[in-house]
Amino acid sequence: MRWKQLTRHVWGGYVYWPLPVMVWIVEDRDGLTLVDAGIPSMWNSLYQALNVRFKNKPLVRVLLTHSHGDHVGMLPNLTRTLQVPIVVHPLEADRISEIASNPIISLDLDHTYGGLIPYHTPGHSPGHVVFYHPDDQILLAGDLFTAFSGKLRRPIAKFTPDMEESLRSGRILERLDPKLTACAHCGVVKHASSQYPKLLCKGHGSR
Repeated sequence: MRWKQLTRHVWGGYVYWPLPVMVWIVEDRDGLTLVDAGIPSMWNSLYQALNVRFKNKPLVRVLLTHSHGDHVGMLPNLTRTLQVPIVVHPLEADRISEIASNPIISLDLDHTYGGLIPYHTPGHSPGHVVFYHPDDQILLAGDLFTAFSGKLRRPIAKFTPDMEESLRSGRILERLDPKLTACAHCGVVKHASSQYPKLLCKGHGSR
C-alpha cells in the first residue's frame, strides 16, 4: 500500500485491486482515526504504517463510510490485533458485527470524530456516510462518487442500488464546497462542487 499526504492532517493509503482502493488516516490531538478498512491485503501495510510512520500517535477509532466488502476487509485482522472501537451508521452495523470482534459504536451525526464531521449520504448503501474535515477542507467521500483522471464521476452503478438517491446525497458538495474530495476508488478531485451539476445529466459520469 502506498501512502500520500493529502492535507496537513489527512493521509491516503491506496492499492490497485483491480481498480484503486483508498483508505485514510487522519491525525488529531487525541490520536489517529482510520476512515474505512479497505481490502484484506492492505492490513500488513497499515499495521506497519501505524508502527513506523505514525508510531508517535495511537489509533483511537475506525470510522466506516459503509459496510461493503471493499471497505471493511481489514477489520477481522485489525480487531484481532488492536482494541479500538468501530464507528458505523446504525443501518450498516449488522454487517460489521458479523466480521469484527471489537466494540461497535453507532455513529452520532451530531458528533465530531477526530476533527471529522459526518454526514448521512444514502443511495450507494442505506447507511452510507461521508466525513468532512473543515480545517483541511477535504471531504472523505467513500463511494458517494468515484473519480477518473481528476474528474468527478458517479458511483459504480452495479453496486449502487439507488443511483438517484445517491446523486441527491451528492448535493453535500454544494453545501460544503470542499477544496478536495477524496473518493475511495480512483483518486482525489479538486473543487468537485463545480463538477457536480454535470453528474445530474443522464448518462454523464456513469461507469
